[in-house]
Amino acid sequence: EAMRNVAAVGAIPWAITDCLNFGNPEKSEQMWEFVEAVRGVAEGCRGIHLKEFPDSSVPIISGNVSFYNESPTGAIDPTPTIGMVGLLADVRHRAGSHFTTPGHLVAILGTSEGRLGGSAYWSELLDYFGGPPARVDLELERRLQDLLVEGIAGGIITSAHDCSDGGLAVALAEACIGGPYADQSLGAALDLSGYAPNLTTPALLFAEDHGRVVISVPFDQRKALAALARRQRIPLFGAGRVGPPGEPLEIRGAADRVLRWDPAQLREIYMSAIPRRMSHVA
Repeated sequence: EAMRNVAAVGAIPWAITDCLNFGNPEKSEQMWEFVEAVRGVAEGCRGIHLKEFPDSSVPIISGNVSFYNESPTGAIDPTPTIGMVGLLADVRHRAGSHFTTPGHLVAILGTSEGRLGGSAYWSELLDYFGGPPARVDLELERRLQDLLVEGIAGGIITSAHDCSDGGLAVALAEACIGGPYADQSLGAALDLSGYAPNLTTPALLFAEDHGRVVISVPFDQRKALAALARRQRIPLFGAGRVGPPGEPLEIRGAADRVLRWDPAQLREIYMSAIPRRMSHVA
């Protein structure tokens, strides 16, 4: 995810640092969690070779480990944290994570299996922590990141937002509401009924599959985008268009169910989340 976020700006993922936070390593199950997390980070760094450095792994240049993070109720959840730096050769060739221009096309790179294990949807709404998580395909991730870097540098992609916590619905909402200093939010009219059509509405909207990015592109760049996606063998789905300020975020999903949100209201909910949470702290 860290590599995908760097590539979504248009930069080449360059190096990472990590902060590994775990419970008591003298307990076998918690030592196992730590060992598997270290193996996972190493596999990710070895497995993604961008075309600029085909023979090199992404280096881990620094980091730290924190053990014995426990309370009387038990250990913290395993928490490997990754920070990543990338190289953007020309700052003029970059993309933000929010939609910028009404009329631009909205597309989704990557597909979904609809797995909700470990998702924010299950944990936040159903208070359930478990289930098989979304699978990681490092080769697909490499090709996706190559596509993003090339597409942004070439002016094909104007915005890119990876799908992670909250899945596709949250990525689309964040792309509409804009950043903290945005003058206004934008709407979007999207039809996802043909995207992963066998999934339920919760799985379609909230599964946290890896290797997925929501992008916007100018209409006259649609053929160039399709050609780039074919060359990198990345699934491409045309979802709709960016709307002007004042229009809703409208998503047509499974069984032709239509969902609508006011982006301005979503922005208020999003930007006031920390103050609202803090107001409930005694």
